[in-house]
Amino acid sequence: MDISGAVSAIEAYVKGFAFSGATPVEVQVRPSGDDIDVIKVWVDLGTSKVDTHAYAEALEDAVKKNVKEAAGFKLSVRAEAGG
Repeated sequence: MDISGAVSAIEAYVKGFAFSGATPVEVQVRPSGDDIDVIKVWVDLGTSKVDTHAYAEALEDAVKKNVKEAAGFKLSVRAEAGG
C-alpha cells in the first residue's frame, strides 16, 4: 500500500470515529513532510469536553487495529477541542 492510499483509508475511518461521545468536526490526514513513513492525523472536536489526549490515544489504537492500509506507517495523532 502506498502512502496516498493509506491516507485516504485513514481519513475515511477517522471521520466516523467516536470516543466518549465525541466525534470529529474537522479532520486532516496528511503524509509527513519530514519522514516518508509517517502519517499525521489532526482532529478538531469542536466544543466537546472530551480529554483530547485520551481521544488521540484511542484514535491511534483504533486506526492501527482497524485500518489495514495503515500497516507499515507510523502515526502522529493530535486532537483539539475548543470547549
